[in-house]
Amino acid sequence: MKLLNKCAVLAFSFLGLSANLFAENFNLKYSSNYLMPAYVHFKNDGKNYSIQSKINVPLYNIVFSAKGYESNQQFQMLSYRDSRNGKTYAMAELDSKTIQYGKVKDPLKKESLTLPTFDLFTLAFQLSYYDKLPNSFQTTNGKKLYPSENVALNKSQKSVKVKGNSYEEITYRFKTGDKYITVKKYVGEKFPRYISYSRDGDNYELKFDSFVE
Repeated sequence: MKLLNKCAVLAFSFLGLSANLFAENFNLKYSSNYLMPAYVHFKNDGKNYSIQSKINVPLYNIVFSAKGYESNQQFQMLSYRDSRNGKTYAMAELDSKTIQYGKVKDPLKKESLTLPTFDLFTLAFQLSYYDKLPNSFQTTNGKKLYPSENVALNKSQKSVKVKGNSYEEITYRFKTGDKYITVKKYVGEKFPRYISYSRDGDNYELKFDSFVE
């Protein structure tokens, strides 16, 4: 019996070690086409994930935060915050049935949750991690919801050379409403190398710069 107990302890210890080995923790710096770098901290322990994105805009210290869990190869967002100079500007809170969202200075809107929901960074990591999106989903910036029905995800792959090294680059591109979104990654990696968001003639681009502490 003692031998069986010891074996059980060793087995559970190994499982715990394996879970830690598969945990991901990325600290990423991105350059942008508006000359304002973005610092993104992504953490995933195999069950729960969090993404914190900091952008130092003149006169504003903007932080986008998303938290949730993983289920069936999909990130399920539970909360989102848009904070400016340390104060929450807009937010979204989700449970299995409802979503509440809006600017915090106004009463939050409450709707039935009928579609998977992402913010821009959760969506980008969803593609980087799992190479797919739900057929229909919605995105949010905390202020509004943007439903996307029957989305056609275009995927392509090509070889690229960076500083003398060759990589296989995957590009995901789709249109939803009047928005175009592009995400790029290298084969075998689990973070986006490039994120582009276009709407109403404005184009926002983030390009991976480096890993940071």
